Amino acid sequence: MNQSQTDFLIIGGGVIGLSLAYELGRRGAKVTLLEQGEWGGQASSAAAGMLAPLKEYKEPGANLDLGMKSLQMYPEWVRELRELSGVDPQLAMRGVMTIAMDESEAKMWHDKYQWQKAAGYPVEWVGQEDLRKLEPALNPDTLGAIYSPTEGDVNNVLLLQALLLACQKIGVQLIQGAVATKLLTGHNETKIRGVETTQGKLYAEQTIITAGAWAGVIAGWLGLTVPIFPVRGQIAAVSAGSLELRHVIFGAQGYLVPKQDNRIVIGATEDQAGFRREVSMAGLASVLTSVLPYVPSIGEATFLRAWAGLRPGTVDGLPMLGPIGDYEGLAMASGHYRNGILLSPVTARTMADWLLTGDRSGLTPFLPERFFRGQVVQESEPAV
Repeated sequence: MNQSQTDFLIIGGGVIGLSLAYELGRRGAKVTLLEQGEWGGQASSAAAGMLAPLKEYKEPGANLDLGMKSLQMYPEWVRELRELSGVDPQLAMRGVMTIAMDESEAKMWHDKYQWQKAAGYPVEWVGQEDLRKLEPALNPDTLGAIYSPTEGDVNNVLLLQALLLACQKIGVQLIQGAVATKLLTGHNETKIRGVETTQGKLYAEQTIITAGAWAGVIAGWLGLTVPIFPVRGQIAAVSAGSLELRHVIFGAQGYLVPKQDNRIVIGATEDQAGFRREVSMAGLASVLTSVLPYVPSIGEATFLRAWAGLRPGTVDGLPMLGPIGDYEGLAMASGHYRNGILLSPVTARTMADWLLTGDRSGLTPFLPERFFRGQVVQESEPAV
C-alpha cells in the first residue's frame, strides 16, 4: 500500500464519504478514500433515495434548513456528476404526497402543512376530490394530502456509481478491502496522523470519519464515547407493471417510491437490532402490508426483493459534522440517520468549506463538540 502523505484521508466509502472525497478532490486537494467492503455497501445502497425534507422533518430547525439547502443543490450536483461519470442517477423531482387516511392523520398533516406554508415553504393542501385527479392510483377513501411539488427521489445505487466514477476521474485514491484498525498518533497524543489498516499505514494531514453507524466504533479507539447507534431499516421492491404512480407517496405507516426503472420501492421499518442487517419475516410483512391501504392495487404487484440497512442515528437527531473535541487532524461527518442520500451534497460542500478555508459557519448546529466537549485521549500508542 502507498504510505505517502495525503491531504485528506476519509474512512468510509458510503454516499457521505464518496461525496466529500469528490468535493475535496474537485477543489484540488489530494484525497484518499478507504472502504473495507463494497462502495456504498451499507446504508447508502439500502436507502429508498427519497429527497423530501418537508416530509421528513416534523418541525422547523437546523435539520430542515440543511435538508432544504441540500435539496436545492441536487439538480446541478447531479448534472455535474452525470457529465463527468457518464452515469445518470435518475433524479426525479415529481413531488411528494403525504397522505391522510383518517381524521386524526388529516389533522396531524394539516397542522404540519399550516406551519410549513406560513414559513414560506412550497407546499399545498390537496383535498379528497383533487387528490384523485393528481394521483388516481390512491385509495379513493384518502382524505387529503400535503403536496410538496419540489421534492422527489434519486436512484441511490446509480448515484453511488456516478460518485465512484467521478472520484476516479478527478484522481481520488480509492482503497477498497483494507480494514482500519487503529488511528495513528505521534508524540503529541492529540494529533491524529492517519490510520493503520490491515494492508499498512496511511498518513494524512486530516482524517475524517464517514463510517455511518460504525463511526462510534472508530472514535472509540481513542476512548471517545460517540452517541451514534445503528437503526435497522427493512425495505422491499416490487415491479410497477402497469401501475402508474405519479408521485412519491408517504403515509404514517410507510411509503412508496416509484423509480424510473419500473420498480416501486416500499418501506420501511425502524428497529434497533444492533449491527444485524438480516431481513426478518415480521419486518418484511410490516413493510408490504403497511402500504396496502394507500394503493390497494399494489397488492397485485410482483415481488422483486427485500433488503435492510443500518442507519446511523444520533441521540439528538442531528448529524455530527466537524472536528472532534480536542483532537487535531480528526473530524467526523456521520449521524445522518435516514437522510444520508438527501444530505450528501450539502454535507460535502459544508465540510469542504471548513476543511479548506476554515469556515465553520455552516457546521455550527452540527458540531460534534456538543458531545465530545471535555473528552480526551486515554490510551494511545505513538505511530512508528
